[in-house]
Amino acid sequence: MDAEAEEDLKILFITESFPPDSHGGGEISCALLAEGLAEKGLHISVLTSRVKGLKKEEEKNGVKILRRLKTGEGRDTLKENLKRKMFFKKSVKKEVSKLSQDHDIIHFFNITSITDLPLEKTTFATINSYINFCPKGNLFYKEKMVCEGCDLTKFIGCLTNSEYVGNHKMSNMLRYNPFFWIALYIDYKKRKKCLDHVDHFFSLSDFISKLLVEAGVSEKNIVKVPNVPKIEVHREKKKFDIPKGEPLVTYIGALTKIKGVDLLIKAFNELDTDAKLMIVGDGPERKNLERMSAKNENITLSGKIDHKYISSIYKRSDVVVVPSVWPEPLSRVLLESAYFGVPIIATDVGGSPEVVKHGFNGLLVEPNSRDLKEKLESLIENDERRDVFAHNMKKYFKNNLSKENVLKKVIRSYYRASKKTT
Repeated sequence: MDAEAEEDLKILFITESFPPDSHGGGEISCALLAEGLAEKGLHISVLTSRVKGLKKEEEKNGVKILRRLKTGEGRDTLKENLKRKMFFKKSVKKEVSKLSQDHDIIHFFNITSITDLPLEKTTFATINSYINFCPKGNLFYKEKMVCEGCDLTKFIGCLTNSEYVGNHKMSNMLRYNPFFWIALYIDYKKRKKCLDHVDHFFSLSDFISKLLVEAGVSEKNIVKVPNVPKIEVHREKKKFDIPKGEPLVTYIGALTKIKGVDLLIKAFNELDTDAKLMIVGDGPERKNLERMSAKNENITLSGKIDHKYISSIYKRSDVVVVPSVWPEPLSRVLLESAYFGVPIIATDVGGSPEVVKHGFNGLLVEPNSRDLKEKLESLIENDERRDVFAHNMKKYFKNNLSKENVLKKVIRSYYRASKKTT
């Protein structure tokens, strides 16, 4: 047990969802951090939503799980999202008021859980998305560029020239509905105001730290901490069938517009190379991407594959590409690639520069196919440079992104904030 953990600090995590009820990487990140802190000797409780078929209270992997919050039963329909709006924040306020006295620190993990409830206890929030800074929640202006500041007029122009709010595709009925515009914008202003009720922040990247400062948060109250990486190394004899020989370029992730996979295929189509491009994942853009790559026998769209094969794919890959055109907070693919020591080419947006250090362990590119093509070509044709990047990537992961480093940062921040530093 760490010396710092001997003070028996009691932490209450607040998150709308928690595994096995997961809707994205946020819930996984919360569970990994909670379990890691419990391993270090801290007393960790998680307050989350009630789910049919799951116990209202249980302990798993050293973490006490309290399923008491009320929310919608899903996130895919307008009806269930309206339920979330109506019930969730009220439920958080009610339950946190009851539980706060038994804990030293309240940690809002997934930011939908942050409220304007005044608390006497020290509060933290992990900022892992943009819903406090953008009415659409993705900071992607007109789905063409990273947004830099918002007002109502700018927002309306952005929304009417976008297909998505967050990860949800809009119908025209909503996109051109003034009542929808106003409701979204008012909700955004409320979410932004909630930041005033948090004492300390964990941000995933310098990019998010900058947004917090612009929102009025003092730099001294922000600590940059990446998510705890989840690395699963399976050792089954059967591996995913990938031809050996030529360099392998890999993309792993959703096939959606904002991920920029079309830029990757366009760039790869312009290369004169025997290298292979493997695209792992599925999504609404798959048919379009299949059309784009139909004439290139060196491109394979594998669809979704069993996660037990992912480690073998990373081990076989010579380059991983993260071509996102929106500013991803910090992609888990970056963390996984870094663990396996795979050189990365990533667009220079959002949190990607936190992992990819240009010319040291990978290459950063502008979000366009021409720059991507040039960087791909330079790395595919240079085995020695790839080897240097791979070595540096493993070293960078160990020194900056490992689970041990993440936990140390969090524990140190807790104790400093609670004035229990040893």
